[in-house]
Amino acid sequence: MDKKPSGDLPLWIRRSKKRNDQYAPLFLKTYKQNQICVFFKELPTAEDIAVVKNFLLVTAKEINGRRRIDSDHVEVVKCDDCGCLAVLFIGDLFHTVINGEGVVVGSVPSPPVVGEYSHNFFNDSPFEKENGSFFNEYPLFQKPKDIDTGKEKIVVAVLDTGFDDKLIDSDYLWKSKPDDFGPDCYKDVESGWNFSEMSSGNMGNSDFSDDNPYRHGTVVSMFIINEFLNSQNNAVEIMPLKTHKANGQGDFFGIICAIHFAMAKGAHIINASWGFYYYYRNQFAYFDNLINKTLKESGILFITAAGNKFADEELIAKEIYLKEYGLNITDEQLRNLAIHHFYPADLSVYPNSVLTVTTTDGKNTSPTQNFSRRYVDLGVFADEEMKFYVPFQGKSCRDMISGSSFATAIATGVIGAFAQKKLLRLENIDKTQLLHTLTLVDDSELLPAVMFDVPELEFKHIKKGTCTRKTSRNN
Repeated sequence: MDKKPSGDLPLWIRRSKKRNDQYAPLFLKTYKQNQICVFFKELPTAEDIAVVKNFLLVTAKEINGRRRIDSDHVEVVKCDDCGCLAVLFIGDLFHTVINGEGVVVGSVPSPPVVGEYSHNFFNDSPFEKENGSFFNEYPLFQKPKDIDTGKEKIVVAVLDTGFDDKLIDSDYLWKSKPDDFGPDCYKDVESGWNFSEMSSGNMGNSDFSDDNPYRHGTVVSMFIINEFLNSQNNAVEIMPLKTHKANGQGDFFGIICAIHFAMAKGAHIINASWGFYYYYRNQFAYFDNLINKTLKESGILFITAAGNKFADEELIAKEIYLKEYGLNITDEQLRNLAIHHFYPADLSVYPNSVLTVTTTDGKNTSPTQNFSRRYVDLGVFADEEMKFYVPFQGKSCRDMISGSSFATAIATGVIGAFAQKKLLRLENIDKTQLLHTLTLVDDSELLPAVMFDVPELEFKHIKKGTCTRKTSRNN
């Protein structure tokens, strides 16, 4: 009989002084080969970068043997002048210089200017891809005339697959202004930016068009816009930051650069409908500090997806759990964020500005999406069967999609549309205070309802607190 965990034993790889080579083959497909993210203790000088470059070359050769290194060529990529301490180094077998938990291997001492290292992990948009790629059938949604008149502007940075101006009117796009918070950060950028190509060795480009066949980033943006259509006080500007390629996959370094861009350019809310599973405690010190401390101090709300079931990750998690605990983890327990950790959703447990979102029918959460009493803050009510109606007006208006990424977008829209702007970009933002000052709007067919003190759900839980509901369409 299979052994099964009796409690919420967290799925962590226990650290040891020995390198965890047994797990290396499992993680090879979870990050970009030949790349390392280096996080400096202070803004690096050209000399600092040269020292680290030489260290990586020497260590990679020591570990792998000189005959396996094809070239000494190294590409160095930085996040422009955005105050970012992260630098991406690309070179033959550089990923072998650290183990899975980010610890340097080999005998060469790490340069003292470095705070930490990380693989350049992939991250994915959690949605159900089999639900259709029919978005080219929908007409352009044109921005209603004078809808922004007399309203406060809320800038929402959407870190996703981009923006399709054949589906959404480009008048909804944010435009750079001379008085932006960080004028030297991508100072010549007029609107959004494409960060998805940076790991190819360049600074990105201004083409943030959505080439994902499911138009994931565009759909996320439309869900957000739809909620603002109901707001009497707030209007939205979408800051399109393309962090994910056509296949819906992004990487750690591009995400970090995009967050620095959003901070510098005055975003009030960051919508992060993506994430990845991870298996070492305290693995991302720089990113943790960026989200938990810097964003909170800047008053930026960070709304992120609880995560979905990813088939490849299930296999990795089951093997690790069996090796670490001698137990077989169930599919149900893999959806519990207290056991199977999804980043950055897990960060919501701290007193920061992070809100984690999943889908609910009012009794349970979606069986393919993550849940937790501790880590999930909001449940967005599905329209039908844990799915949402596509947010565009089309021939049928009955096409449906699902995923915590779309629940996240709806929550972002509701919060942005009904929050008091004075509580956004407020130093040391209080997310609890913000949620409880949302306007309780009429529970009608046309308006979303924001409900307070929702009891914990049975079996699969949503943290007691605020819960948002997206009302369904009737047409």
